[in-house]
Amino acid sequence: MKSLNSKTTLLLLAVTLSVLLFAGCNDKITYVPVIKSIDVDPDTVAVGGTAMIQLVVTDGDDENLVYYYTTNGGSIAGVGDTVTWDAPDQPGIYVAQVLVADKDGNQANDSIRLVVVKNDTTAQITGVAALPSGIDFNLAGSKVRLFTSKENWINHIVYTAVNTEGFGPIVSFRFDNVPVGTYYLDIWKDTDFGNTINTGDFFGWYGKGTILNPFPEPFILVAGTTKAMQIQMWVMPQ
Repeated sequence: MKSLNSKTTLLLLAVTLSVLLFAGCNDKITYVPVIKSIDVDPDTVAVGGTAMIQLVVTDGDDENLVYYYTTNGGSIAGVGDTVTWDAPDQPGIYVAQVLVADKDGNQANDSIRLVVVKNDTTAQITGVAALPSGIDFNLAGSKVRLFTSKENWINHIVYTAVNTEGFGPIVSFRFDNVPVGTYYLDIWKDTDFGNTINTGDFFGWYGKGTILNPFPEPFILVAGTTKAMQIQMWVMPQ
């Protein structure tokens, strides 16, 4: 009986081991996608610009992966691990999210942000024009003139002009949507409507010099900015 029991025990052990080995050979190991990296290039664009999203994803099963993209601004075009992101038409910080899934339903997700900035090609000019203290003439209706070069200023070739706002010895002015570039500026009130600068007219400019020898200086307009000025006005002497 002892010998029989030993043989029976060995047989049972062998059968159990075979079953376990067979089961192990048929037990599939499940892998999940892993997002190793996610990048957007460039990470800052102008409104309406385009960036590229690129992912590096691994999956031990070497299965075909499916990519799902969503964003809170703009739109995403393309499929797979490389797509394009068309930026919205408003500046701000936007986020794109991606979900990667395999055929077994295993998933991984991540997100990336894109900074969208203004695409301005114009600037603004604001300013105040004032007569010296104690001179109480009215500057209302003075013309603020922009020139694109010193030669144009000398030859009175005006690029654009606006009238001052307000009345009295202190008035204001503003130019909107001026293309970026280099300019010269003066302010003239033609008090006698003679179409030439002469005695009794009010005159001022951006720069140095004196009323009898003005020396206008150039200034540069930078996109998306406002150039603020204070212009001293003078009364043309006899």
